[in-house]
Parts: sequence; C-alpha cells; structure tokens
Amino acid sequence: MVLVSSKTLIQVHAVLLLVIAGYLIKNPEMIVDSDMVFMMGEALKIDFPSISSPQQSPFTFCAVLLFVESLIDLVLLSNIPFHEALDEALPYIRPLRNGNLPAEDLQVLHNLPEYITKSLTVYWAVWIAVAGCKFAVYAGLAFFIYQGRMDGVSAYTSAAALGGLDLLRNRVVFTFAFLEMMFWFWAFSTLRQERQERLTKLLEDTRNME
Repeated sequence: MVLVSSKTLIQVHAVLLLVIAGYLIKNPEMIVDSDMVFMMGEALKIDFPSISSPQQSPFTFCAVLLFVESLIDLVLLSNIPFHEALDEALPYIRPLRNGNLPAEDLQVLHNLPEYITKSLTVYWAVWIAVAGCKFAVYAGLAFFIYQGRMDGVSAYTSAAALGGLDLLRNRVVFTFAFLEMMFWFWAFSTLRQERQERLTKLLEDTRNME
C-alpha cells in the first residue's frame, strides 16, 4: 500500500525546487556550504572549484532550470486528472462490462472499451514516463560528474580555467543530481504501485458485480 500519494510527492518536490532556486539566486552559500554537500563531496572525493564571480557561477542558470522544471510539474499536475477519476467513473463502467466472459485479469480489462481505460489511467501513463526520463537524466548527470571527478579539477582550481560542462563538475551539482535521481526512482515506484492498486480495485469490483 502506498503511504504517500504520488501527487503529494510531486507537489512537495516542486515546492522544494522553488525554494532551492530562490536560495541559488539570493543566497547560494546556503546550498554550497551545507553539510550534505560537504559530506557527499568528501565521501566521493568530488572537488569543488572556487567560483570567483557571479558571472562564472552556473548556479543562477541552474536556478532558472529548477524554476521551469517545478512550474512544468505543477502545470501537469493541475491539468491531468488524478486517480480519483477512476473511482468516480466506476458506476459508469459497470454497465459496460460483459458478464459472459470469465473474470480473469486481462479478460476483465478487455471488457472495458480501450479508450475508457486509457483515459482513466492517463495520469500514471504520463507521470511514469516523466519519472523514468528524469531518473535517467539525473543518473546520467551524476555519473558524468563522478567519472570526471579526478580529471585535473581540484579544490584549488579556479572556475576561470573551466568552461562548458566542466562547470557542472562540482559537489553541489552532483549532490542535487544524486538526490533527484533517488527521488524520481521513489516517485516511479510509487506511481507503478498506485496504478497496480487502482487496477486491482477495478478488477475486484468487477468480480463482485458478477
């Protein structure tokens, strides 16, 4: 059974992204000098190039990306029907089932018009895809930073000597990417479990009506 709904997880996550984006713009030291960032960097030996000027810092650009990501997540949540729609639709689905077929899982689902099933499960279809893609992106970013952590970048290296993607190779970005990777794996698992529970409830309801 799901302890926290996927909708709540994604909403809280979007709000946290907005808070982090605000700190990255107004007070990046709060994030950069946090204990979690320090411990992750020291444990994995990821060095932290010093940022000599705001223009060289990637954090402002990251803050914009976080703001856009959280806004997109909130818009998707507000426009895609949540899973209560499946419960509300059950009274309308029941008359459509074919009672002559055995009440086995796939056969019961096939009793429902395909477009109805898809429309009622679009929330999970979209968010499972989103969660899977984000997990892959952040996992790739974390691996990119980790595998390049010893490529001549040290804590004493000036950010002026770095450019392009090398600016992302620091413990702040790695910590964020790692935490995002873990969160979206959690969200992905929760979404799949929710979908399974709702479809199981639909199947059980159909059996009880026969």
